Amino acid sequence: MKYKIKIIYATLILLLGVLSIVPDVSAQGGRSNTHSTKTNFSIDNIPSLFFTYWQHKAILEAQNSRGVVRPPTQAELDALDRGDEFEPDPGPRDITLGGIVYAHDDDWVIWINGQRVTPDAVPKEVLDLKVFKNYIEIKWLDDFTNQIFPLRLRAHQRFNLDARMFLPG
Repeated sequence: MKYKIKIIYATLILLLGVLSIVPDVSAQGGRSNTHSTKTNFSIDNIPSLFFTYWQHKAILEAQNSRGVVRPPTQAELDALDRGDEFEPDPGPRDITLGGIVYAHDDDWVIWINGQRVTPDAVPKEVLDLKVFKNYIEIKWLDDFTNQIFPLRLRAHQRFNLDARMFLPG
């Protein structure tokens, strides 16, 4: 039943698109007894016919992100050749925001895990970063679990990746 509704909806949208393309007879110098109203149809008003709003947003966000695929390291390749199991370095298990110095959108400095971060020097684990006066919004890629953690951190706040818990600085 849902597929029938989607097909009807898609057909209606295509029909509206075709009707908006058909030229107005009165605009070409011909005579028309009826006043035609041209529909202002734009594909931007209907971003997707097959996905829900949230599915479409997730797809656009995935297209705009930097991706999570990385090439294997030499140590991983060597372990694979020997037949050994290779366990990667878990890396930092806490994300700590030491402080924020904010002037405006393109002029700020923050300290993540004791490392100075500026708009020109962002760590490889950070997929997306927005800095505000009192907090940051960050998408952190954990290479060990291959998961992305969207977080909002305030100064002197810490997030533990294993416990998935916010802790004081």
